[in-house]
Amino acid sequence: MVKRDSNFNPLGSSRGVRRQSGQEADWASVSGTVIISAIAAAAITGGALRFGYSRDGGAYAIGIYGDGEPYTEFVRPSEDVEQFLKDVEQLFVSLADAAAASAKGKKSP
Repeated sequence: MVKRDSNFNPLGSSRGVRRQSGQEADWASVSGTVIISAIAAAAITGGALRFGYSRDGGAYAIGIYGDGEPYTEFVRPSEDVEQFLKDVEQLFVSLADAAAASAKGKKSP
């Protein structure tokens, strides 16, 4: 009888089969202006963004802090990462607007 390694996973990962796409995630190909705008929108509310790649390098990993519990979104290279970052920017702009409206309501004469 062959002893099996307890860490062996025939699928190659604990979360399933690794999918390979024809595209590669590369932050250098993303507009710096879009990245900076998303960072600025997050920072103005006290939030932050973290940029990286998935463990296998096949997707963009974007950590979002400041709109509740921190979480990471994974965007495949086949998806529009710039549009995703614009959506993140809009999320933080909405949070800033809501905070400003709330503060204004509390300062009523």
